[in-house]
Amino acid sequence: MRRRGSSKLVHLLAWSGSLLGGVIVAAPNRAMADSWGGSLALTSDYLVRGISRSNQDPALQLDLHYASDLGIIAGVFASNSQNDPYAPRDAELSGFFGFAWRDGDSWAGRLLASYYAYPWNQQGSHYNYAEFDADVSYGGWLQLNLNYSPDAPRFLPHRGLLGVTEAAAEINVQRPIIGKLSATAGLGYSHLAGPDSAGYVYWSAGAAYDLGPFSLAVSYADTTSGAKALFYNEAVAGRWLGTVIWRF
Repeated sequence: MRRRGSSKLVHLLAWSGSLLGGVIVAAPNRAMADSWGGSLALTSDYLVRGISRSNQDPALQLDLHYASDLGIIAGVFASNSQNDPYAPRDAELSGFFGFAWRDGDSWAGRLLASYYAYPWNQQGSHYNYAEFDADVSYGGWLQLNLNYSPDAPRFLPHRGLLGVTEAAAEINVQRPIIGKLSATAGLGYSHLAGPDSAGYVYWSAGAAYDLGPFSLAVSYADTTSGAKALFYNEAVAGRWLGTVIWRF
């Protein structure tokens, strides 16, 4: 059983608020225009750090967000999901709030605080969790992501779902090849705490094609064997993935 308390929530809100405030003060060249945007995507498998959240089935995903001229960003995300392969299909709903900055044409970054919920899951709120993300990109082709969750869901035989800390780091590269065709690659490491804590490496390589508001992506993804000991839904094992995205 996952333990939750008001003191933990207050601590998380205070921590994220302090971190966000510090970055707002220190970040360079924050000026951006107010804007609304979003995307609609269809992917052959919904992967998060190399692990399927759709039980290896296709997923339809919607993102809506707002960015202010001060760099404040907020939005919502929705996707069909199936964390437990023995349970009915569910939906993942999340909301995020944070701060984004840009320094000329080279550097950009953002800090996000997100909350993920699965309202129709048979386990109720036991899959719900919070996450904090820090992303930095350079030149539009190199991106570094750092993620931390204080209560990520982890299933243990004979104990059920537990809320454990998870920390992850990931690097992604996208470089043009010919015209609007780009090569993509990613490498990451995630570590989950709790009983028999462990980590695993995940990676992907593929290509993306830009068609204006639409983009197509194909990749091959895999994880090390350590992932299979941490999740009861099958980890990625040498799988090809395809995604179509419409940005508006």
